[in-house]
Amino acid sequence: MLTPRLEAIAKMIPQGATIADVGTDHGYLPLALLKRKQIPSAIAADINEKPLSSARRNTGKEWIDQMQFRLGNGIEPIGCAEVDLVVIAGMGGELISEILSADWEKTRSLSTYILQPMVKVPVLREFLLQNRFRILDEALVREGNKFYQIIKVTHGEELNFLPIYREVGPVILKNGGTVLKEYLDFRIERIEIIQKQLRACLEAKTDEIARWEKKKETFLEVKNNVG
Repeated sequence: MLTPRLEAIAKMIPQGATIADVGTDHGYLPLALLKRKQIPSAIAADINEKPLSSARRNTGKEWIDQMQFRLGNGIEPIGCAEVDLVVIAGMGGELISEILSADWEKTRSLSTYILQPMVKVPVLREFLLQNRFRILDEALVREGNKFYQIIKVTHGEELNFLPIYREVGPVILKNGGTVLKEYLDFRIERIEIIQKQLRACLEAKTDEIARWEKKKETFLEVKNNVG
């Protein structure tokens, strides 16, 4: 049984695709996909041996021939064009950006990525825009009080990029829905807390206060337009 976050990632993986799960942790995602016969094989990669050992134990004898376990940093242990799709989930947006930029030849050889940043989503989205990644699909998932954006990308030019897309992607905004409304409310509430703290600080700069006010106005406008 996958968490809503991992289930949303699983839904973006095509039937029959070979995958690499970078930062696999316990190997829950590739194992679930193998059990569903959604994928024929997977590479579980991690920078630490302990999670790889956990993934091996979880996989067991039944699926061990269809799962490879590789120790290494980011996509380093993945060969050029070795798999159809790479999942990089559960890391910060800055770290995901660093992983993708560490070896451009290899990054460009792997055609499709599903990325799920835990924090610094705008940093990752700006990186994707500047380095010619094109969005194929997106999802916004809520688990308890936390929201997760999942971004599926390939190589190519992103057209008609609006400033709000650095915060919330175009597919998420187009799809709308209850979770998006809840997320926008959450972001507006967080901005209001920051604004209150800034106003209480005698050293707060006017331009900083204005910057957060503009961001709040942007989210309010988006919220009013969400269907």
